[in-house]
Amino acid sequence: MAESVLEVHDLHVTFATENGPVPAVDGIDFAVAAGRTLAIVGESGSGKSVSSSAVMGLLPSNADVTGEVLLDGRQLNGLPNDELRKIRGNDIAMVFQDALSALNPYYSVGWQVAEAYRLHHDVSRKVAHRRAVEMLDKVGIPDAARRAESFPHEFSGGMRQRVVIAMALVNDPRVLIADEPTTALDVTVQAQIMRLLDDVQEEFGTALVLISHDLGVVAEVADDVLVMYAGRAAERGTVRDLFHRAAHPYSIGLLGAMPRVDVPPKPRLTTIPGSPPSPGSITTGCPFQPRCAYTHLVGERCITERPELTPRPGEGDHEAACHLGRRPEVLL
Repeated sequence: MAESVLEVHDLHVTFATENGPVPAVDGIDFAVAAGRTLAIVGESGSGKSVSSSAVMGLLPSNADVTGEVLLDGRQLNGLPNDELRKIRGNDIAMVFQDALSALNPYYSVGWQVAEAYRLHHDVSRKVAHRRAVEMLDKVGIPDAARRAESFPHEFSGGMRQRVVIAMALVNDPRVLIADEPTTALDVTVQAQIMRLLDDVQEEFGTALVLISHDLGVVAEVADDVLVMYAGRAAERGTVRDLFHRAAHPYSIGLLGAMPRVDVPPKPRLTTIPGSPPSPGSITTGCPFQPRCAYTHLVGERCITERPELTPRPGEGDHEAACHLGRRPEVLL
């Protein structure tokens, strides 16, 4: 296994609110090596985007972040802002979900990409502009030299996302975090953006952390997967582990709710009953227990004892946080 570029250990994020502290991320661990893609999946509110923002140091002032965030062995969590600014956008960069909001409507896209470069390099505006045009061309903006003078509103959604990717990659970061990069794009453009990220990763050897709720996208591009539920890690393993031998009832439910062409068709898609818990509402036991179809097979332990990620026997680094102790599908 290649050495990890980014490592996150025991990450906790709690927000201070008028009604008291609200835990959003509860002790997750993950790592990603150069040239590999880690997908963090889960439904809205699972804590995946909060985790990525915590890694980048972009959470609001009412967020309390503990744990280790290591980039090439250097601890990022707790660094002074001036030190973090030297790293953010340079060694580790982020592609945001809403490209239009990520771009300044008052400046040309070329100027914005060039400024992202000048922020970390002592070069002239001319040199920075040349680098910006080079990156816009690399991410597939046609006639990049001319379009560099255009403004964000003059681009389609897919082209704006390419601009944001160019801005994130302009400094050749070691790690790229892509937070739902294909949200609100049509299927064809989604495929183009994911193919672009795949090509860029192959060319630069970038470590990619992909935040997504789309298991179809994950199946196509990810090497490793972390499934999150209610701020906790439910399952972790390779993409093959998840799609061929998922071990957590929540993972099984996600896969059952996804239309697939590689298995015999079902008369209807599976649904997961109930709704995700509100942050902090479940303090003991398994957070998925109120929605789980297998609680009766385990009993009180699901309600009183928090399950930890446990290796699956004979399955390498595949782990699941479930008291059941065997794959749920065996019991169906």
